[in-house]
Order: sequence, then C-alpha cells, then structure tokens
Amino acid sequence: MESPDGTRGLCWREDRWIPWSEIHMRQQTRGGPGGQHSNRSATAVELRWSVTNTHALSPPEKQRLLKEHISRLGNEGVLRILASEERSASRNRQSALERFKDWLSSSLKKKKKRTATRPTLSSKHRRLDDKKKRSRIKKDRGKFSRDGD
Repeated sequence: MESPDGTRGLCWREDRWIPWSEIHMRQQTRGGPGGQHSNRSATAVELRWSVTNTHALSPPEKQRLLKEHISRLGNEGVLRILASEERSASRNRQSALERFKDWLSSSLKKKKKRTATRPTLSSKHRRLDDKKKRSRIKKDRGKFSRDGD
C-alpha cells in the first residue's frame, strides 16, 4: 500500500489498485475503548467507496458486486466501513483499509461450481430402512380390532 500522497492508491490484489481519489475517509467521534477520551476525540474512521462510480473495476465486476452484495452496499451502491475498535485514528484507518481490501478480494473471487454427486448405495439402504421403521411405528399407533366382539 502506498501512502495517500502516492499516485496509485490502495493495492487490493496484485496489479490491481483503487485510486485514493475514490476512497473517502473521515474521522468521527464514537464510543469504544478509551473511556471519556473516546467520546471527545474523533478516532473512529468511516470509509466510503462508490462501486457505481469507480474506474478501477470493469463493468462485469461492478455488476457482480452490485448484484451479490446489494445488502452490504448502501444508497447508490456505496460501501461504508466503520472502524472504531482501536484508540488511535491511524490504527482505525489501517483497520478500515484492511477490511476494505479483504471484502473486495473475497467478493470478486471466483466461486467454485458445485459438482453434483450421487448418493452411495449404503446411504440409500439406510434411508429405506429408516422409512420402514417409521412406517412400522405409525402403523402400530392405529386402533386394534377385537376378534371377540
């Protein structure tokens, strides 16, 4: 990761960069560790990044993020990450950037296709045996007929 003064931006995958101009970070007051100090100093960091307005992703990648992570993205496709676990603003900033990188790389990772499998012979026998047992239990619950009446 280069500093905000650098021209490239945040490296989230090898040879993939998000320009610093697209990542908006601001500090705010939040509760958390630090007691009264945390209520008075702006150590929490809020990171915002717009999926729809970014130039770092291709259109199919944008569509995938918007489709699969609509609940995580706010209005107009804006990702919001709030980091307030640490007492220091710089550590919270680092934490927010790390969480952003992890989310982005895991969201755009190719999902493995499920290969269909067939049930084994023993699992078929087990299922049929369980059905027979259950059927017998239910059959025994029925009313008995008296032969003498």
